[in-house]
Amino acid sequence: MAKHFPADVSVGVIAYNAMRTLPMCMRGLSDAGCPEERITVYDVAGTDGSGDWLAEHHPGVRVVRLDENRGPNPARNLAVMQSETPFVVVMDSDVQLLAGTVAGLREAIGDDGRVAIATPVVLYADRPDTVQYSRTFVHFLAEASAEVDDKPLTQLNGETAVVGLASGCAPLIRKSAAVEVGMFDERYFFGKTDGEFAYRVTLGGWQIVEPAGAQVLHHHHRRGTTYYTHQVRNRWHFMLKDFQLRTLVVMLPALLVHEPALFMLLLVKGKTGEYFRAIGSMFKLLPALRGDRRQVARVRRKHDWEVLRGDKLVIPTSVNRGVLGAVLSLYGVAMGWYWSAASGLLRVASTGFPQGLAKDSQPSTEKGRDDGSSSQTNVA
Repeated sequence: MAKHFPADVSVGVIAYNAMRTLPMCMRGLSDAGCPEERITVYDVAGTDGSGDWLAEHHPGVRVVRLDENRGPNPARNLAVMQSETPFVVVMDSDVQLLAGTVAGLREAIGDDGRVAIATPVVLYADRPDTVQYSRTFVHFLAEASAEVDDKPLTQLNGETAVVGLASGCAPLIRKSAAVEVGMFDERYFFGKTDGEFAYRVTLGGWQIVEPAGAQVLHHHHRRGTTYYTHQVRNRWHFMLKDFQLRTLVVMLPALLVHEPALFMLLLVKGKTGEYFRAIGSMFKLLPALRGDRRQVARVRRKHDWEVLRGDKLVIPTSVNRGVLGAVLSLYGVAMGWYWSAASGLLRVASTGFPQGLAKDSQPSTEKGRDDGSSSQTNVA
């Protein structure tokens, strides 16, 4: 039986040596009713013959090969820019769509321009009754904060929620909004690759929504040896690039606690070398920082305190157990208390700014905007 697949949605699949999961990914797209001519697979310098397999088994699928592996973001940007439809699902090749997911995402993103991204609930492929990512937001320490993670799927209430983050697993993206905020940062090889983009989207006044009925299975795998290097570097660059100066000042006491704590955790894991490499690599990005901040200021329509959260930090399952897990849980609570006070100070400090910063403010390029002008709403 043919399945409904929205006519104004295309799909970009990001693949790197993906033969282990690519057949499953393509099967999910087929089951979802996606025509092959609307699928493009971006082969990121793979060496496992994925392109040949696609040519044999899915000849209608377009394959674009990238000759250098610079992480997923260059391919994600190509997927958005080359899309001939106003909406595009940008998905990793280790993700399997479930029935009705794309139709649910398209319905949730709507047509009035207020929503830039509709993101699915991400489930563990080996535990499809357990949530991996759902109801996520950006923590003020530039980490992820999740209301539901590693919890039974039954904890979701079945409604569409407004969230602050969209996992790179399979978000449905409004092309015009992605262009407006400057696309994915191609300097991020790994770590914050999707989160930093989503933060700029919310700063720009758009919403990110998550319909509980739109779900995908994630065949996740172990991280590489440079995981911590990329995470630490990009986290610091994320803060310096996107946060307002007053936010950085107010959160400085928390950083003076968090960074030594992070260093000690990496010391226990024998990863301190990766921390120092991350900081050294971050300094190489500083010459461009002034221009980066100007670009963020150009699209900003919300203050940081309106978007950032101080809720429970997402902690890897490998360390979130026993005594260490209990300590980290208490640590997260303490940081939440701190942000509650700090965000209050930031709220008071911003009362003198223009009134065009209401939570329902919308970007200038979308139909939902009232006046079509952006010059009166940007935050200094």
